[in-house]
Amino acid sequence: METELNEIEIPKKIKQASLLVYVSLIVGLLKSALYETMTNQKILSDPKSLTIAIVTILIIGFLGYKIGQGKNWARITLLILFVIGMLGFPFVILNEFQMSPIIGIVSIAQMLIQLYVLVILFSGQSKEWFRRQKIKTTPNNG
Repeated sequence: METELNEIEIPKKIKQASLLVYVSLIVGLLKSALYETMTNQKILSDPKSLTIAIVTILIIGFLGYKIGQGKNWARITLLILFVIGMLGFPFVILNEFQMSPIIGIVSIAQMLIQLYVLVILFSGQSKEWFRRQKIKTTPNNG
């Protein structure tokens, strides 16, 4: 019953961030299709690359779902994955623009969506809500 109450209290901004995680996944699928059709890198038709893409989609989709439920660990995990991804982003984006400016633009759009999600989750109403949830949570509630 407490879970239902927490779901009702989740701010709209957190739900918006969750939705934008899914939008980012759709943009990523578009980028994979562009790779498949515009380059010699076959992400969708190579079994190994396809497996990695599916696992990535499942993990990020799961995080988006948990963020929508107001899980603090999910927003922190998303932040960590974003930071790790940003370490190689300058090199990847340069390569993508060399292959196809369209792929580079889509990649930047995806990154900006993800950055906006993190801004939503770590500022304003969302930040305050997560802080209050942490204070309410006791070791017995987990």
